[in-house]
Amino acid sequence: MEVPCWSDYLCPWCYVGQDRARLLEERGATVVHLPYELHPEIPPEGRRVRPDGRLQATFDRIEAECAEAGLPFRRPTRMPNTRRALETAEWVRRHHPGSFGALHAALFHAQFATGERIDDPEVLHRLTAESGAPADEVRAAVDAGLARELVDAAMASARDAGVASTPSWRLGEGFVVPGVPDRATFTRWVDRLVTRPA
Repeated sequence: MEVPCWSDYLCPWCYVGQDRARLLEERGATVVHLPYELHPEIPPEGRRVRPDGRLQATFDRIEAECAEAGLPFRRPTRMPNTRRALETAEWVRRHHPGSFGALHAALFHAQFATGERIDDPEVLHRLTAESGAPADEVRAAVDAGLARELVDAAMASARDAGVASTPSWRLGEGFVVPGVPDRATFTRWVDRLVTRPA
């Protein structure tokens, strides 16, 4: 079973969603990670975030979820504009799929574990190279605008599926699950829809 999942690298719930993707893959599903630009209004310089501000309760929940899933978590102090990161990842997914998994995980790790600036072209170049993709080619494609329509197409597919938030999963024919349900609930749904599709 193929399960599309729309996500954005600035979304902490999408970071936790890596754990739910593993649950799907362990049950034989193929998770297809698609870009969804959650906050295109964030300016190029990014936006400051106070870890003890209005997002504190959310970060408390994220921290607990990450501890349960074994994911390192560092509360971000800045939210980047992720358009370039999404275009970079989608170009790699389409043209160098063998490197996509490593880059996808590295972008989340950079945002939520090490606090690197994933909107910085140099950081993206390094992470792309470390994933095994040809970083010069990928950067040139993104600079030339060739990846823009790929992200736009993924966004259009999200709208067609009724997706309006991240992460969102399409399990089965049109059954869209928004957000990150608790592990027990998610596992129950997955077992019904993936391992017993009838």
